[in-house]
This record gives sequence, structure tokens and C-alpha cells, in this order.
Amino acid sequence: MILEEITQVKKTKFVAATLVVLLSLLFIITTFSQSSSSELQIPSWIKNTASMWSDQKIAESKFIQSLQHLVKTGVLEIPLTESDLLPNTYILPKYGQTSLITISGTTGELKKRNNAALTIMRPDGQTIELTVPVLESGVYHASMILKHDWPIGAYKVSGTFSGATIPVSYFYVKDNTPPKVPLWIKNNARWWANGMISDNDFVSGIQYLINKKIIEIDSSLERPQHLQTLYIDVQGQAQVRRGTMQSITVHVTDGNNSIDGATVIVRVEDYGENEIIDFEGNTDSNGNYIFSWEIDKNAKDETLLVFVDVTNGFSSASSIFSFEVWCHCGEQDCDSPSC
Repeated sequence: MILEEITQVKKTKFVAATLVVLLSLLFIITTFSQSSSSELQIPSWIKNTASMWSDQKIAESKFIQSLQHLVKTGVLEIPLTESDLLPNTYILPKYGQTSLITISGTTGELKKRNNAALTIMRPDGQTIELTVPVLESGVYHASMILKHDWPIGAYKVSGTFSGATIPVSYFYVKDNTPPKVPLWIKNNARWWANGMISDNDFVSGIQYLINKKIIEIDSSLERPQHLQTLYIDVQGQAQVRRGTMQSITVHVTDGNNSIDGATVIVRVEDYGENEIIDFEGNTDSNGNYIFSWEIDKNAKDETLLVFVDVTNGFSSASSIFSFEVWCHCGEQDCDSPSC
């Protein structure tokens, strides 16, 4: 008799809890439905996925993938966290695996070539020592293996360069735990798949649950994890007569858009590594940095190399442009092989 009463109480509590959850979900859907003015267009395959997931015919990961598609197409939005705002965030590898990550930073010094000594402090207090080369732009890049058993959290990067302390930077490691969806949300997916609620209602309800972190979708799958990549295009005359002007244009982009305000450092040398001239400036609103100089009238008939380093303060890129200096036969000190 006592056992039956206990069982009945448990059943009553379970039914009550289920009703509370369903009524709360209905309230969420109703609230957002009232604010929806235009019907969304969601691919039918997503509705099929939701239906099969609610009937336990497919794994939860498949349903998560469909939600990630809605994030990618802009139907759902993932609220940004502090680590999401930073480009240098990495996902911890799965058990027994490793991944290669890139640490980047700046020394704050231009036109100095040397090695920087870095100290990386992990969240657990352990340190890692690295020695990395620094470009003339002041930017350094270091590759490091990230192991599955490293702690999650913020990693502090400090160090020295030419006897001076370099600016401190950070990178972040996030857990690789797959996102979890509460079981009772399957009811919402089932109602939507059966046409009991509209696309707008479904998306509004899911968006609310994401905002409240009841559903967690790994936004890093849709956001770049690495620093911005710079691309350089160098254009100039392939042959320049001595005593005349050479004009070179450096165009900097991120692959799609021009980069305004990037620092450009240029060094012109001959093959003997003798420096001829150097330049330094910033790209304009069109992503261009243009510089010119007159080739000495007594210059040798030779090939000159133009070394170009570019940085936006975080990332950097380098390029080399070459051109020929020539002279007319009969001119003073013209030792061209064609004469």
C-alpha cells in the first residue's frame, strides 16, 4: 500500500513537471509569435530532420547540424561571448589527438630583425618557453601543438625582444564537449514538423532557448578561429632605365576587401644584399601604398629586389618584387652584356 502511494506521488510529480515545461514552452512560442510579422522560409529538409530527431530516428548531432545551418544562413543568431569576440580562440582536440595552432603578436618595434623569447602561461600556472623570429613589421608568428589534455581557459603570452618587454597577448582554448539539447525540446520539434506551429514560431522559440543558453550551439563552427590573412599584390615596371623613375604600387587586401591603414615597410637591395633605398608608409582607403624613386644615373646594369613587409598590427605578410636596371650602349659606365 505504501509502495503504491509512493509510486502515485512520483507519477503526479512527473506529470506536473512535464506540464510546467510544456506550458512554459507554449508561452515562449506564443510570445514570439505575436512579434513575428513575416513568415520565414526554412528548407524542408530541416523540418524532416526535426521530425526524425523527435521520433528518435536520427542522432541529436544531426539536429544540431540543422540548427547550425540556420545560424550560417542568418535565420538564428548566436549571442557573442568574450572569447567569441577574439579571433585567437581554439577548440581542444579530442582524446588522443593534437592540433596545430598559431600564436601571433607584435613587438611594437619596426624595422628590427631578431628573435623574441616568449613565455606562455597556461590556466593551470604551467609555462611554455618559445623562441620565434620577428619580421621587420614587428609581427611574430609561432606554431605550437595543442594537446587534448591541456586545460581550457585563457593562455597569457608575454616575452622580450631586443632586451625590451613586448606587449602581452592572449589566446583561448575552449572545451570540445558536443552541444546538448534538452529532451523536452523534442516536443517543439515534433509540433513544428507536424504543422502545429509555424516556421516563425519554431525559430523564435529556438532563438529564445539559445539566448537563454538552454540550447548550446558551438558558434565557433561558423566563425573564423584564426587571425585575418593579408594578401599583397606588388606592381611596378619590369625594366627601368638608369636615371629615370621607378614607381611601385603595393595593394593590400584580406582576400575580399582592401585594407586601409596597413603599415608597409619596403627595402630595395641588389643581389649582394646591399641596401639601395627604403620606404615606410600606410595604405590609403583603396588599400594602396605607392612609392617612387629615381634610379641613379651611374647604377649598374643589374637586377634589384624589392622586399615588402605589411602589417595591420596583428597579422603580417611579405612579398618580393624584382626588376631590371638597364642602360643604353655608349652611355658612360654602361657595362650591359648586350653592348
